[in-house]
Amino acid sequence: MSKKLVGRGLSNGIVEGEVIITKQPFSISAAFIMPLVTNSKKCKVADRTHELFKKDVTNKVLIFPYPIGTTTLGFVLMETIIRKMGPKAIVCEQGEPLMSSGAIAAEIFYNIKFPIVDHIEFSELEKIPSGTFIKVNGDEGYIEIP
Repeated sequence: MSKKLVGRGLSNGIVEGEVIITKQPFSISAAFIMPLVTNSKKCKVADRTHELFKKDVTNKVLIFPYPIGTTTLGFVLMETIIRKMGPKAIVCEQGEPLMSSGAIAAEIFYNIKFPIVDHIEFSELEKIPSGTFIKVNGDEGYIEIP
């Protein structure tokens, strides 16, 4: 029997993937800029201050409490989406507009959907072990855990 956690869809798309989770807030710009600049095929977290440092998030469902926003956040996320080198989806307790702008721009300009779901209590999200495969539905704003 699967468990459904309902939140809010910030961007469209439905994917299934393996979870990688962190309890720390996440800076997409700090984590992903080096893999982009070096034209890497994988997206290993480059933020030396983060517990996911050097972990590969390529094709994973990235779960964290909330993003650390910068003005470049949306552009960096969009580039990882376009290059198909970053995570498959993002789930967090509290998203923010700059983060979702990268996913929305990828859909508008490149017809690539990247689901982001927020408004799910992190106390529920942190119960999902890394490595678990889940479904993320950005269209309807929920995740499904087997």
